[in-house]
Amino acid sequence: MHTSRLFRLLRIIINSFGLVLLLVLAFVLWKSNPALSVLLALAAVDQLEDVYYYVYMKRFFPEWFMPFDMLLESALFCVGLGMLVFSLVYHAYFETWFFKALIPLSILVMWSSVEDVMMWRKPEIKLGMVTHYVCPKEKVREEEKFVRRK
Repeated sequence: MHTSRLFRLLRIIINSFGLVLLLVLAFVLWKSNPALSVLLALAAVDQLEDVYYYVYMKRFFPEWFMPFDMLLESALFCVGLGMLVFSLVYHAYFETWFFKALIPLSILVMWSSVEDVMMWRKPEIKLGMVTHYVCPKEKVREEEKFVRRK
C-alpha cells in the first residue's frame, strides 16, 4: 500500500475515533451542561467532515467556515488533553491496558486536531491535473543557436 493511502487510512481511523468520543461525551454531558454538549456535538460534526474529506478528498464546509472549524478543533484538542491527563493520573493507580492505550490515543487525537487546523492553510491539491510550462517558439529558436553541432 502506498504511504499516502496508509496516512489517509490512519487519519480516517483517528477522526472516526474522535467522532465517536465526542458524540459519547455530548450525550453524557447533555443533562449537566447542555451548552458544552452542543459544542461537543458540533465538534463531532466537524470530525465527520474530516472523515469525509479523507475518504473523498472533498470538503463540504466552505472556506469562510475556518474560524469555526478552529474553534471546534480546539474542543477536540481539549478532549484529547483531558484524556491524556486522565490516563496519566489513573495509570499510577490502575496499571491496566486501558490506561496504557489511552496515552497514545490521546496524543493522536490532539495531533489530529492540530494537523486539521494546519491543513486549512495548505492550498488544496487537485488530483489528476498536470500543468506544463510552455515557452514560445521564438525562445526555442534562440536557444538553438547556442547548441554546438558536431
